[in-house]
Amino acid sequence: MSKATIAPFYRGDTKAFDLSFTDSAGLPIDVTGHELWFTLKASVTDLDADAAFQKRIVFPDSAESQQGVATLVLSSEETGTIEPGTYYFDIQKVIPETPPVVATLMSGKVSVLPDVTRSTSGS
Repeated sequence: MSKATIAPFYRGDTKAFDLSFTDSAGLPIDVTGHELWFTLKASVTDLDADAAFQKRIVFPDSAESQQGVATLVLSSEETGTIEPGTYYFDIQKVIPETPPVVATLMSGKVSVLPDVTRSTSGS
């Protein structure tokens, strides 16, 4: 796991995280069917149900997933729901087994900046 500070981003902007998964020999890991969780919290002790934002995706059966390549996209509609502020975050990969295999890939702090323009169309 790496401690990281994600570059600040504006509420309402699209944010993408490009990820690649390899084993200790540098070979791609097939992540088909694995889950990726992105969570933002005001405090690390907040319950997940009280997170400022949480998104979960399942990697599809695709050539990219089979090669360990994925992108987690937070859409402009999703980030538009986040109040500006500084948050703790983590990104976890979950292999749905019994029990699940969980690996925290990254954690740290990120600032969500206030946006000035709130419209996304000419209306």
